[in-house]
Amino acid sequence: MALDRRERIIENLAVASALGFLTLIVATASLVVDSRSLAEEQALIAPAETSLAIAGRAGDAFFDRVYKIKGDAGPVYALMINLRSSSGSAWAAARFSPKGELLELRLLGSCASRLPTDAQGLLASFPDAEGVLRRAEDFTRFLSSGATEAKS
Repeated sequence: MALDRRERIIENLAVASALGFLTLIVATASLVVDSRSLAEEQALIAPAETSLAIAGRAGDAFFDRVYKIKGDAGPVYALMINLRSSSGSAWAAARFSPKGELLELRLLGSCASRLPTDAQGLLASFPDAEGVLRRAEDFTRFLSSGATEAKS
């Protein structure tokens, strides 16, 4: 009977260590994917010669990281927005002033056919785009006031 308990304990330890190892592999893969998407976003948002840093994380379903770009004209906040509708989806870059004013909305890519490239046409193509931009404006004002994380 004592041998049976020892075997069970050894089996449980073996299974636990295998699960721990798999968890470590998944966490490492997640970090690699996140760092690649971070580098891709940064390359699309700002040229290499500008100073770019993550200003905060929104945790919104349509945008997550907000970047602060330090340039000659002063700081600008930029983020990547995922727009979705029943007819397709698009990936856009938006730039905001520290006061939360939309400075630029640029289409980067889409899964929808024939999307307009101008900001007004892009906003008209996605019904939830106005609300997403309003939340991004509010979050930009929140960050420019000195905060770094969204309060849930």
